[in-house]
Amino acid sequence: MKHIRNFFAGIIIGIANIIPGVSGGTMAVVLGVYDRLIGSISLSIEKLKKNWLFLLTIFGGAGVGILLFAKLLTFLFQNYNVPTQFFFIGLIVGSLPFVWKKTVLHSSFKTYNVIPFAVTLGIMILMSIAKAGENTVQTELTFPLIFLLILCAIIAAIAMIIPGISGSFMLKAIGQYETVLAAIDRLDILMLIPVGIGILIGIIGGAKLIGFLLKKFHQTVYSAILGLVVGSVFVIYPQEFAFNAQGFIAIGTLIFGIAITVLMDKLKKE
Repeated sequence: MKHIRNFFAGIIIGIANIIPGVSGGTMAVVLGVYDRLIGSISLSIEKLKKNWLFLLTIFGGAGVGILLFAKLLTFLFQNYNVPTQFFFIGLIVGSLPFVWKKTVLHSSFKTYNVIPFAVTLGIMILMSIAKAGENTVQTELTFPLIFLLILCAIIAAIAMIIPGISGSFMLKAIGQYETVLAAIDRLDILMLIPVGIGILIGIIGGAKLIGFLLKKFHQTVYSAILGLVVGSVFVIYPQEFAFNAQGFIAIGTLIFGIAITVLMDKLKKE
């Protein structure tokens, strides 16, 4: 049962990772797999042997989510942007009690941790105000593009494992989001190889750093994460929301997103 749950958690994380403004790290926190995922990603053979099935189900699900939902999400955002965004807002809002519990897991809340919360919340609000760079699709693989894709994928991967920061948003800001999404849509393996190399480098390096910080400064890190999670609502909130037919549907998808988070939290306790 837990492996099936982890696989579907991976699908949700994969879907989140291809949506600018939605954080795969946030979804991992929401679904209760973040700490173990960060702790499992390592070059240590012993750790990989111990956690190989967990990693396989998470990353396998993420791969399925990315491949199957890239086209669907493009369609949904083009035609039903508000309800789709509100669904993810529901997932985020529903996760807040869980993130708070993780923040105060080992001790009562320290007043000074308001600072990292406020800083990361402010960063997310600034990101919501800033406009992402205009992207153009590049379909011809050149040596300069290979190095650019590796570098962009490293940056996006590090962002991807930090709750509240969207790897896709970073790709969009850098100007390579459409190129990568188009490569996924048409399964351009040659174009995706440098992306995969960059993601691998970014995830392994970033996971070790985040894992170290969680061990040494657990409440401070989770206070910063809480600010990122709250702030991500500002990033993905659709400005075109109105109290019309689609707006009322959006309220329904918001409630549905919250309900899914509550259900996943109950399943984790079983």
